[in-house]
Amino acid sequence: MNGGTGGRTSGGRGGAADDAGASADDAGSAGSAGSAGVANAPNSPFVQIQAAHHHACGVRADGSVACWGLAEIVQSTPTSGAFQYLTLGDYHTCGLQPDNHVVCWGSGAFTSPGGTFQAVRANGDFASCGIESNGTVTCWDGDSKNYTLPTGTFSSLSSERETHVCGVRSTGEVSCWGVSDNGPVPTSSDFQSVYVGTNDNCGLHADHTVTCWGGNSPNAQWVSPSGTFQQLSVSSYYGCGLHDDGSVECWGLMTNPTGTFRNISAGGFTACGVQDSGSLACWGHGYLLPDISGTFSNVSVGDAHACALRSDGIAVCWGDTTFDQSAGCTPEIGCLWASAAP
Repeated sequence: MNGGTGGRTSGGRGGAADDAGASADDAGSAGSAGSAGVANAPNSPFVQIQAAHHHACGVRADGSVACWGLAEIVQSTPTSGAFQYLTLGDYHTCGLQPDNHVVCWGSGAFTSPGGTFQAVRANGDFASCGIESNGTVTCWDGDSKNYTLPTGTFSSLSSERETHVCGVRSTGEVSCWGVSDNGPVPTSSDFQSVYVGTNDNCGLHADHTVTCWGGNSPNAQWVSPSGTFQQLSVSSYYGCGLHDDGSVECWGLMTNPTGTFRNISAGGFTACGVQDSGSLACWGHGYLLPDISGTFSNVSVGDAHACALRSDGIAVCWGDTTFDQSAGCTPEIGCLWASAAP
């Protein structure tokens, strides 16, 4: 669903740096309102968060990590060591450490590959792929034994819990591989990043225009959007893009929101974004956004839950409660919970 080397989306207009000066008082009452929701809420503050299907994870300023949700993933999360970023699959997580080694964990037996890497992505079929230090691609675990790996060198990867992977070559071309590669891919050689969905993929060109291709989502013919974009986020049946002026355009089975945004995230049938004011907005057909006050730097949407990073580093989550991704009160939105204050 994303391009780049880490996180669920890349790019955006501003981000955590814009909100670094906000105080806890400015952030409203989300922490106190939700602190009782999860008995073992992870300690804050976080500098990165990411939501997936069954769990969510955060990275703190010192590189330590915490995950919440599916018990097997939470219990296997490393309690020591530092990470540059994490990448989440449906049932596992991988992280890139400061020394460029990769560590993976989750529900089942997952391999931590040897060697050093530039980037790593966790896939939805229990597999993972990474760009080694020499720029070549390798994959391990899950269905990776059925992958026909590309040759050559790459600058970025995208998989985001799907059964296929796409990458941007060092020459600016895109290649895809996996169980379903949604080909054929465009022949352009000026791609900056690529974003993978279940049935369709989209690529961001150097001039910030977008090309989409693939199997076309059911009941929704994907047409490459016009104009220029700073960020894309792709889900199973739709994609959304952040225009240079901050407006958001979506295609597939998704409507457009109003207002201007700093960053956006697509997941399931709901998309969310951080508005220019620092407040949150969500749109689509899934779980609703509870009444959350305060300012936020980022948001990450999973299949049926979402987490947002408040400007003071508190992680606030809502939505599906099946695996304690968020603390539940109602079937529609779950109950707001927040990570423990430092």
